[in-house]
Amino acid sequence: MFQSLAASDPPRGGFPRLGRSPIPGRLFLFTCGLACLAGCAGTPTANAIVFFCDGAGWYAGASPVRSGLRDAGFRGEFETFRWSSMLGPGTDHLISARSKAVARRLSKRLAEFRKANPRATIHLMGLSAGTAVVLNAVKQLPPGVRVNNIVLLSSSVSSRHDLISVMRRANGFLYNTVSKSDSILRSLAVNADGEDGPPAGRVGFRPTRRSAQSEAYHRVVNLPWRPAYLAYDWDGGHVGVTDSNFIRTVIAPRLMSREIFPLDRPIGGFSASN
Repeated sequence: MFQSLAASDPPRGGFPRLGRSPIPGRLFLFTCGLACLAGCAGTPTANAIVFFCDGAGWYAGASPVRSGLRDAGFRGEFETFRWSSMLGPGTDHLISARSKAVARRLSKRLAEFRKANPRATIHLMGLSAGTAVVLNAVKQLPPGVRVNNIVLLSSSVSSRHDLISVMRRANGFLYNTVSKSDSILRSLAVNADGEDGPPAGRVGFRPTRRSAQSEAYHRVVNLPWRPAYLAYDWDGGHVGVTDSNFIRTVIAPRLMSREIFPLDRPIGGFSASN
């Protein structure tokens, strides 16, 4: 059911050796170790679920994401929410991703799951245009229905997207991967949410100075690409962020932790724009 680690991968739970950048690599591994001690290792995942929204078109990122989570020790459920129109990436990106009806379907599914599993941990993950579906669905959740952590991979929504209403319905953190080398996001003329500004997956979320003071943004973390991630098979490209090695090593520990990682910096109060 799940993909296995490649033959060159380290034993489960281990980390690959960093050859290109030993000092940053050791610091990165040390940080991961601290984070696991802070909360990852003791966080139960059996009574948990991840809802995943793939990107536009026919690319399937669910399998490596699911495999990476499983290899990291996630023992909860994994459900892919099908939102594509099957009419191609253009239609999905420009129409379906921002459709209120599509978001309402996911919101309804989340509410149904919460009703049937009132104590379960609900995480959301999205790739590219699928991140617009995730954010819009959370905004439509009925009163009393909340989710836990949210992960946005190579997000094609605007960096100016207002996350306050999203984070009011989330108990945990929102993590957003960022890469200036993402050629797909660099070539976008229109964001998946229809809002102006560069994509959040390319420059990170950039709240206004006033919005950044909200408690919501103190739980939003941009995760910029760094050379150490080459060892985990993400070269900064658009879909490489779904590689099971990167998911296992970088994303899964954050998703399963109740605490923020030692070197992660929430954007609230920091890189706010005018």
